[in-house]
Amino acid sequence: MEGNPTYDKDGRLATVEAKVRKVAESLGKDIRYLFYNWAQANVELDKVAGPAIIYVLPASGSLDFTWREVLDRPDSQLAFVAPTDFDFEGSKNDGIIEAMKRLCIRFIKALNDSGYFEEIDGEQRYQVLYDHLDHNVTGIVIELSLKEVEGVNLCQEPRRRGDEVDE
Repeated sequence: MEGNPTYDKDGRLATVEAKVRKVAESLGKDIRYLFYNWAQANVELDKVAGPAIIYVLPASGSLDFTWREVLDRPDSQLAFVAPTDFDFEGSKNDGIIEAMKRLCIRFIKALNDSGYFEEIDGEQRYQVLYDHLDHNVTGIVIELSLKEVEGVNLCQEPRRRGDEVDE
């Protein structure tokens, strides 16, 4: 991502990914944040020693055009994972799954508190993740449609609020 000039590493463009990253990073330095497709995340997880939040590169979504702005609404997958032993015991694995559910709850609460997206509420299904990747991790994956509250302003040149204007 460092080599990609369009990657919103400083959050200036206020992309959905930058907003998700900011929320994930607010949970503390002991939580690693990754933004990759599943194949890239599989490689990066070799370097992860503790819990991680993976925002999987969205494959689809929608752009909601209103009279004043465009709101991005990606169909998102978020994984909450932690390393585990190869031949784990069920009780140990269950403890990691429960810890990752709690991390997911903390993340959703922080996401809702951020005001970046419409509130996530109601039933959210999850899938348990283990033995799916090369690195031994256990956790859960949720799928959300993140709906921006504020998007790209259409009343001016297409840009995000807060972008600098050269005059």
